[in-house]
Formats: sequence, C-alpha cells, structure tokens
Amino acid sequence: MKVVNQTLFVSVQNDIVCGDGSFKATVEHQLIVGEAGTDVEFVDIHNITFMGMPIEGYKAYNQFKDKMSDMGIDAEQMVDDACVGLIPDSFIKECEAKFAKINS
Repeated sequence: MKVVNQTLFVSVQNDIVCGDGSFKATVEHQLIVGEAGTDVEFVDIHNITFMGMPIEGYKAYNQFKDKMSDMGIDAEQMVDDACVGLIPDSFIKECEAKFAKINS
C-alpha cells in the first residue's frame, strides 16, 4: 500500500454573541490542512438562543431566520460577522505544524 496524500481535519467550536447579546449560539468550523494549504469551513451552528429562549433544530432555526428577515434583520450575516477572527492565525499555524510533523 502506498499513501499518496494526507489531510488533517481539525474541528473547533466557539460560542458567539450577536447584535445586542440577545442572539447566542455555538458555531463549529473545520480546518482542513493539506499539502495545498489550509481552508477554514463553517460546519454547524447549535445551542441557539434568542432572548434566552432555545431555538432547537434546523427547521426552527430556519423559521427564526425567516422571521428575522421579515423584520429586516439578516441573521446569517450576524452569525458571519460574529465568526470573523474566531480562529486565530496562531492556532492555524499550530495545526499546520502538526500536519508538517505528521508528514515528516
């Protein structure tokens, strides 16, 4: 058997607070580290609350986003904005170093 390519997948979770603090959630990203470089992908959102009330399941979350949209609020953009800078460059470099060690 010959290994021709290796990739390191690292999943990370962060708690976010959006807007005035009434919208909270846990977001998950996956770092995909390989020979061609590193990509960071949004994977999931869960533990969602709005004004302290849980929003459970994807159907309920989609209904929530629709209601927010009806009021002129882009919930997805709020999440995107809250995710900016969540994964520090130093952590990405640490993952890249782990990948380099695996491949040495």
